[in-house]
Amino acid sequence: MLISSYDKWQELKLRDLVEDNPLIDCPACDGDGEIYELCECCGSEKEEECGECEGDGRVRFNDLNDSQKRKAFTRRVYFSEVIADLKRWCSLTRQDFLEIAGPFVSEFRRGR
Repeated sequence: MLISSYDKWQELKLRDLVEDNPLIDCPACDGDGEIYELCECCGSEKEEECGECEGDGRVRFNDLNDSQKRKAFTRRVYFSEVIADLKRWCSLTRQDFLEIAGPFVSEFRRGR
């Protein structure tokens, strides 16, 4: 099984999401639709409707700026998706998961 590099994976994911333009959790409010902040004058918590998603908690992917789009594809997400794919692959082909995933995990820990 061939595993894409992080950079190639990120490029492909970005292309697919730009093409599909799905609704995703708003990065400004983490999908809550509201933003919670401490009041500067009294220190109490105040709650406001999120201005990015207008309280909906979801935005279209293409409405994000480039920085927000890139944050959707962290190395942690890459690792999780590759491991999930390897589990499925090993289940279908009846191969030993640790034997297949081991080299990937070693390389990933080294930052490659």
